[in-house]
Amino acid sequence: MKCLVKIARRAMHVKSNQARQRKVYIMNQICEKAQKCIKTHTRQAIAVSFIPLVSVPIVYMVCAKMITKLDKIFGIPTAKGWDSEIVGDIMAGIIAAPVLAIPLLGAGAAAAYIKSVGGSYAQAVTEVVSTSTPQELNDVTFVAYRVKEELKKIYAKQRENRLERINNRKIKI
Repeated sequence: MKCLVKIARRAMHVKSNQARQRKVYIMNQICEKAQKCIKTHTRQAIAVSFIPLVSVPIVYMVCAKMITKLDKIFGIPTAKGWDSEIVGDIMAGIIAAPVLAIPLLGAGAAAAYIKSVGGSYAQAVTEVVSTSTPQELNDVTFVAYRVKEELKKIYAKQRENRLERINNRKIKI
């Protein structure tokens, strides 16, 4: 897996069309593995969510574990505690925590939470990996900063889209 990422990193800065095609192919393979990881952790969160009250911290632990695995899939270096820091940042804006404690509703909320966090994180890391040089990707603090900035952009865009949908509903009424 790591060698695929190294090949993709080398191919990013080559001007030939064949190298670009190879990079796109490798990034697609990596993204497919990331999607499988997200699906696996979504199933785990759904299974755990049927245990009332205990499910909230366990779902967040599943999320942190998923982020660690996504980092390994993408081959990016991270500092110790990075996964819980990201989950903490994401958790601050989540309203789903009370719903996770309700057994039947918690399964849907847990699935939506894990899919949302995993998808957004994978999208942010993909952007960082595809736009950074190999030297930049070896710098842990640079990668952490870039991923956080990309996540901010993604969540701002999601918020904007949500507000737009709400405004469109008001106009229809």
